[in-house]
Amino acid sequence: MTKKIIARIANGFGNQMFFYASVYSFSKKLNYELYLDTFTAINQLKRKNTKKKFKHWDPKFELNIFNISSKILSKNLTFDSNLGYFKRKFLIFLDNFYSKKTFYIENINKNIKKSFDINFLDKPFNDKMYIEGYFESEKYFLQFRSELLKEFSFKKKINCDQEYLNNIVNSNSVSLAIRRDRFSETLNDDLNNKKIIKSKLFDKLQIDYINNSIIYFKKKLPNPKFFLFSDNFDGLEDLFYSNENITFVKNSVQNKVIEDFFLMYKCKHFAVAPTSFHWWAAWLNNNDDKICLRPSNDFLNPSNSADFWPDSWIKI
Repeated sequence: MTKKIIARIANGFGNQMFFYASVYSFSKKLNYELYLDTFTAINQLKRKNTKKKFKHWDPKFELNIFNISSKILSKNLTFDSNLGYFKRKFLIFLDNFYSKKTFYIENINKNIKKSFDINFLDKPFNDKMYIEGYFESEKYFLQFRSELLKEFSFKKKINCDQEYLNNIVNSNSVSLAIRRDRFSETLNDDLNNKKIIKSKLFDKLQIDYINNSIIYFKKKLPNPKFFLFSDNFDGLEDLFYSNENITFVKNSVQNKVIEDFFLMYKCKHFAVAPTSFHWWAAWLNNNDDKICLRPSNDFLNPSNSADFWPDSWIKI
């Protein structure tokens, strides 16, 4: 009987990439075949989103633009139903009493940063293993980088604004990004003053970090050209020291996620924003002379992982 890891895909684009890269690594280390449950958590998020509208995100499986080799689990084999929801809860409860485990769910506490921990793979698991979590550190999968570059290669040519692409490819391009509404990402959060204040502080710290990164790159690189990506450009043009050197990359709304990611990935250097989305564009880039900066301020670590930032990236 083939041993299987069934990975419960959830959350947004960058989170899905972290999870996939990690479970791909786990499957290789344990010699299990990897299957993706792209229904249960995604559809649960969709149902929640009908009540709590996100401003910039529609939950869906987003990795089908890549040449991922893992199989998609048939919907009828997932927990994606009312009965399945309770069945999963019951099986997780029963799993507590068995020495040989069927489920591994990453322990996440929003108030505590979790360090890299691979020791759970030493536990005895059943031939069918369900896994859930984030696993947001390259330490989980760095040894499989060459394979993951193939897994995350694009299936087909990405249609994007050719002028942006030409300017990025033909210059000493630096990718910048800013994530807006970090703590007030749903429509009803507009009435929550604490979340709005926290989001504004997050924006301010990002702007300071980007401005300091621009100064750094101007000292390190000949004639750098800066390209800024964002989920919301309102008022951004007035917030930078040197906005005459920054191209604001405003792609079409319909394909914005894919176009932004592709154009970020094509840049030669990065001041990596506090987003898993921008993190992955920088990590996948294969420029031999690549410089990656990352924020030194812990408030700009968007993850519950204390090891979110690669050790090789420069703090600023």
